[in-house]
Amino acid sequence: SPPPEPCGGAEPCKYVDPQPTDPPCFPSSATVQRADGETAPLSSLSAGDSILAAAADGTLGFDVVSSFSLADPSAKAAFLSLATATATVTLTPTHKLPAGPAKALKQASEVAVGETVWLASPAAGTLVQAPVLKITKVVADGLHSPLTMHGGWPVVDGVATSYNSPAVVARNKYLVPLVESVCPTLGRLVVAAVNPKPMHYIDGEGVEPISLLEVAAAVAVTAAATLGVRKITARK
Repeated sequence: SPPPEPCGGAEPCKYVDPQPTDPPCFPSSATVQRADGETAPLSSLSAGDSILAAAADGTLGFDVVSSFSLADPSAKAAFLSLATATATVTLTPTHKLPAGPAKALKQASEVAVGETVWLASPAAGTLVQAPVLKITKVVADGLHSPLTMHGGWPVVDGVATSYNSPAVVARNKYLVPLVESVCPTLGRLVVAAVNPKPMHYIDGEGVEPISLLEVAAAVAVTAAATLGVRKITARK
């Protein structure tokens, strides 16, 4: 990998041009804390694992990794490393994290040196602010994004992060558990219909972009199959 490139002073990075469709991810080497207290790389996670996460008010707890989490260990991508005095988080330019006193969610590319991010303090049971001292561009292996089941901000490399905007996270807090329990396969097809890039999920499944018409056909087939099962059950 090429050596890290220093970035910006008090201004956000100018060399990146994040696109809305870029995956908000971390490299395989990024770490989280499991419920048993062990530190684990993102590449070792599975759906159903509990990891350290933060609520929007800064309190710490554990949230469950959903099956909609992304994992593509074969990818190689450009990341930004945001370093504080005690922690460094490496993430793609479009990945969001709470920044500033109000914990406003910003893309990594929008964070400037001197701005504060939020670090986990397990001893205090809450997040604490720390200024970003240095931002560098790095190239690393893997693209991973743990999507939490109940809306918690995943704490990655000791820093609170968010896989999406506040509105999406608030919606998914209720939608993801429902879809997981009813039909996660159809949920992935819907994601494929609105995302123009292939999605690589934590269980190893890759889903290519499809049309809404194909999703509708899949829904029809699933509904017909479910109805058929119910009729057979009713006859018994």
